[in-house]
Amino acid sequence: MIKLVLLDIDGTLTRDRSTEALDPDAIAAVQEIVGNYVIGLVTGNALIVAQALSRYIGLPRGSPVIAENGCIMDYGGEVRELCEDLNLRETALRLMKLIPGLRPTYQFNYRRFDITLWAPGNPNELIGIVREELRKMGLDGRVRVSHSGYALHLQPINSSKAVAVKYLCNAMGITCNDVVYIGDSDTDADVMGIVGYGVAVANATEELKRRAKIMLDKPSGKGVADFLRNYLPRL
Repeated sequence: MIKLVLLDIDGTLTRDRSTEALDPDAIAAVQEIVGNYVIGLVTGNALIVAQALSRYIGLPRGSPVIAENGCIMDYGGEVRELCEDLNLRETALRLMKLIPGLRPTYQFNYRRFDITLWAPGNPNELIGIVREELRKMGLDGRVRVSHSGYALHLQPINSSKAVAVKYLCNAMGITCNDVVYIGDSDTDADVMGIVGYGVAVANATEELKRRAKIMLDKPSGKGVADFLRNYLPRL
């Protein structure tokens, strides 16, 4: 029996992976099932952004919100920090002086643990350059460097969306097998192996498609809307 539905935001509740515009059909579908399931958001966004979005899309107060790629969670009105504080904002400021083109995202000042940066060029090459600089700073093995498709992320190595989802399930007194999780990017991939129903939208990354248990045939928000209306009630 499904007891929790968790939704990524960017690329999942949006119109597609290239825009921050929410898909109206996805939001309508979420509102249609609010009374039937506990629904939560799991995102790389800053907590304040995710909290506001939770309210505006119609989730009840106290609904679970996992932000900063699993580093921090708001559930039942209580904010819980789920990873160590490495002061990565200061690290990011140092990196911006060392790597041309690297600059803060608009959420930079509102993030505590998972720090995001924008930069031109190939994401994989950028990750390699950043990892080398972190090694020189003595942070090798302590910081996870990833790219969500939207921004470069620096976060403590012991944090992830999967760690946070496990914590949430424990706090709710349910098993992860009773959870549906819908996502689109590599940052969602580790969750696919711990929940009962890991779902990838049609335009998800290849890594996520490989690890998901359910593949949708519609992209981003359209896939979410179709799943919530036509497939979720059968699970």
